[in-house]
Amino acid sequence: MAHKHDHENHHGHGHGPDHEATPEMAFPEKMEKLLNHWIKHNRDHAETYRKWADRAMKEGMLDIGQLIEEAAAINEKVDIALKNALERLKDKT
Repeated sequence: MAHKHDHENHHGHGHGPDHEATPEMAFPEKMEKLLNHWIKHNRDHAETYRKWADRAMKEGMLDIGQLIEEAAAINEKVDIALKNALERLKDKT
């Protein structure tokens, strides 16, 4: 089932469950493709969060802007975990 969320989607793709992986791919190849996609997708979200955090702060909503900035920082931790998974995958193949 595709997930849906209400945000500007400027990263040029849909949000289908398998994103760009095809069923014909070997599992390691599919996993690598998905991890690379998720890393980029996650970066795109962090950029959007930071943009809106800045906008909120400029509108005087400092607490909201700081919370959105906190979400962007959490995304950076997700990015690190995904990159570590990709590196381990490369070590195994």
